[in-house]
Amino acid sequence: MTSALLRTRLVTLAQTILRRALPVVSAAIPARRQVVVSGYPETEGNASEVMRALLRSYDGQVVWLREPSGPRLALPDHPRLVTVDKASVAGLWAYLRAEAVFFTHGLYGSPRPTRRKPLVNLWHGDGPKATRPGNGAGSLIPSTWLVAGTRLFGELKAAAFELSPDQLLVTGNPRTDQLWRPARPDALGSLGIEADFVLWMPTFRATRQESGLRAWSEGELGAGVQEVTPLLAALRERGMQLVVKPHPLDAEDRRAAGVVAVSDADLARAGVPLYALLGASSGLVTDYSSVWVDYLLLDRPIAFLVPDRQVYGRALVPADVLDWLPGELVGDDRPFARFVADLDAGGTRDAEVRRAVTERVGLHQSSRCADDLLEALAAAGVLRARSGSACQAQTEPGPDPRESQDGERQRAR
Repeated sequence: MTSALLRTRLVTLAQTILRRALPVVSAAIPARRQVVVSGYPETEGNASEVMRALLRSYDGQVVWLREPSGPRLALPDHPRLVTVDKASVAGLWAYLRAEAVFFTHGLYGSPRPTRRKPLVNLWHGDGPKATRPGNGAGSLIPSTWLVAGTRLFGELKAAAFELSPDQLLVTGNPRTDQLWRPARPDALGSLGIEADFVLWMPTFRATRQESGLRAWSEGELGAGVQEVTPLLAALRERGMQLVVKPHPLDAEDRRAAGVVAVSDADLARAGVPLYALLGASSGLVTDYSSVWVDYLLLDRPIAFLVPDRQVYGRALVPADVLDWLPGELVGDDRPFARFVADLDAGGTRDAEVRRAVTERVGLHQSSRCADDLLEALAAAGVLRARSGSACQAQTEPGPDPRESQDGERQRAR
């Protein structure tokens, strides 16, 4: 037996033990005034924005679980914020003493929630990739509440997680709050971004182990740099850049001449949250990723590069989603022409298309989704907010971050 296989089996055994034991132990240990928040990777925006919102409106202790590896989130200096390692006795003890738990990918073997310890599944986006019980998600990650950014994808997700409709909270993905705090020009410059830019965010098709062998696949490697060559040329003519942010699990980094590639580690070093990078972009190129759903909030041009649509290994829901995307589905005939025309028009060309999709999916339109979530939980009796800390719900997005971004760039010049 190889060391990697042995390690995998030991981890599986530990998760099984935790999954069975933690609900029993949790029921016997009184909760204290504290919550636990866990995100993967540690810089994942849904978790980090909920942590910040809790520090604003919750008067108990907030325990942030540190990931054992990967980029570290720069944490605020706050007297009620405590950090512990996720893979530690202190982390388990914090979980057992918490009155509520927030996570993005499951936690400690994904035990069943108890009446005294609600589990809030922040997940990591709403998108067309099917979530199925039995494939590492769904029924294997139980929760009391499931957070979604849209009614359509949220209901599909809740069904996959075997939750009732009243356990679904369509309060928006908390990470989208970062869209309204776009990255500053100096921070962008440290990443090699020195002009207006389009962000390319492909979802992963395959992961690789440290040995270089493919570990998990949802299809072939998908679009490479050669497929964006026409876009690169068009952007160059307009003095713009193409920035690629691969998925953290992606087997390809898509680094190439003329393309600025940034990783989670690069963003962490520059102090730029991923959605703050999105907020500074002029347009988005993606595929089956959930990012386009969040990007609808900005009402900016979107293109969909899906050369493997016939062979992609994961089901899409709804099945006809590629027929009503809010932007150009890039093909062989004049690729990216419609997307570039929308860029030239400042996003007005396809604005009606995006608006129709926004209504179709039931997008929660807010610039304060993390606060919206905590207010919904407080209304459900899950968390008690400090007196006077709750804000009035804001149903329309805040000011367009492009306006402040343009001003910052002018001052930088």
